Amino acid sequence: MDKDKVEAHSLFNSMQKKQALLDEFEKLRPNWKGSIIRFASMVIAMAFILFIYPEVAQQPVSYVFLILIFGMSSELHAESKRINKRIDALHKLLKDDV
Repeated sequence: MDKDKVEAHSLFNSMQKKQALLDEFEKLRPNWKGSIIRFASMVIAMAFILFIYPEVAQQPVSYVFLILIFGMSSELHAESKRINKRIDALHKLLKDDV
């Protein structure tokens, strides 16, 4: 093989690796479907617990726990969005440098 073919093959392989990384980055981006599925599963789990153990709903402590669970969930969601925005900004910065 001559030098040009080797360089072309090397360039093609590096482009494939870069494209695979970009595809994986886009695939791992959070979407609205995941948030809805997590919220729905949490509500279904709470309904199932209340269906199996109806006496839990009669205790005021369970309402405090429910409020804390939803509060922590919303805080986790906000922090996750913030981290993902930072990662996207970093990706844009690195993309502009290349």
